[in-house]
Amino acid sequence: MPKSKPILIGGLYLPPQPSDILHDEVYGDVEVGGWSTGPIPWPRRKKAGRHSLILYGDLIRAVRTESVAAIAWWFGVSETTVWKWRVTLGVDINNNAGTQRLYKLLITEKLTPEVSARGREAARSPEAIDRQRRAKRGRPSHPNTKAALATAASQPKPEGWGKRANAWMLNGKRHRAPQK
Repeated sequence: MPKSKPILIGGLYLPPQPSDILHDEVYGDVEVGGWSTGPIPWPRRKKAGRHSLILYGDLIRAVRTESVAAIAWWFGVSETTVWKWRVTLGVDINNNAGTQRLYKLLITEKLTPEVSARGREAARSPEAIDRQRRAKRGRPSHPNTKAALATAASQPKPEGWGKRANAWMLNGKRHRAPQK
């Protein structure tokens, strides 16, 4: 679970009114056997062994809206449990609002202009270009790539393209596109 308290984007998640029986999305009607001790207290299923939270009401809304990290922290469950709930409810793994917000926060915190510039420079290094070449060498092109190249080759060329292409090739700038 994350060390810092994740922000909930879906508003307040209120536990259901105390009741003896609740309808769990997985197990149907279940008997309430106590309450969790997470920051958001939630009813647990009465059963032998480990207790599990009842997938009901606002918890279902949270699973559909929030990131896995936020649900795990606020409801006091493991991230594995949250992933299982997402599969059960048919929630798209990466395409809910909470997960998208979390990804955006992580990217903007770590991706400063300096970090981006260093990454671009490293990608242009001779070693990186050589690694890319070695990775592609000996592998056949995808049929769609071959078809797209054949289509492009049969199209009429813009005026002066031959001189630009020759100048580009003769100057040794093989890893950059020719300038128009």
